[in-house]
Amino acid sequence: MVISQQQTELLDKLCRFLSSVRGTDKVLMLYAYMSKIVIARLRARDAGSMLATRLQNLATPVSDTRILLRYYGLIPLFQWILFSERNPPPTPFLRIIYRLQNMSNLFYYPLEHLYYLGAHKVVPMSDETLNRVGLWSCRFWAAYVVLYFLQLYQEHRLLELRQLRLTQRSRSNAESKDVIRAEQRSIASDMHSLLINTIINAAYFPLTMHWSIEGSTFPDFGVGICGSVAAVAQIYSAWKSA
Repeated sequence: MVISQQQTELLDKLCRFLSSVRGTDKVLMLYAYMSKIVIARLRARDAGSMLATRLQNLATPVSDTRILLRYYGLIPLFQWILFSERNPPPTPFLRIIYRLQNMSNLFYYPLEHLYYLGAHKVVPMSDETLNRVGLWSCRFWAAYVVLYFLQLYQEHRLLELRQLRLTQRSRSNAESKDVIRAEQRSIASDMHSLLINTIINAAYFPLTMHWSIEGSTFPDFGVGICGSVAAVAQIYSAWKSA
């Protein structure tokens, strides 16, 4: 079988994508959330659906794997904290947002890890304590999501300002057209990334609210829809950078 250069490059990219923790996590995430949609529809037709049970039997270890993949999340978080302090964002407002986000994650990750260990009886924990740990873990995640909306808004304003300055520069004819075009492509790329991140965050928002509220009645079908949107958008982003 003869494989073209383009097919070879595609296969190489797929291998890079799947061999990364980020790529693996997003593929597992897509199954975990899409299975919720399928399971909800199957059980709406037949409460005792065997196919729904089988899909759920796979979804449970898939979700466990995703949590285990995040177990070293504190290490890159510390790296990011050091980087953001040494290379602060362009505005004081963003610097405050970054610090608050980092604080939220410093609580979120250990609490999620503790919840997982308690749920699997590795760490002895009462059901009430386990529930409180899970709720507060998700509340810190929700805080991060809200803060990220503020970050995205500020970054959008900065990009608009950058675009305005570029327009003024292009009118002055002080720089070559190639330089202006390169800057325009850079702005367009950043705007596109901002849009993707906004979609991801908007999809995460109802999920974090649902898991942060005790006794929430948000349906599994809705969880599946929101999670699948976030998964597809993140797979798209991860694939582009693979």
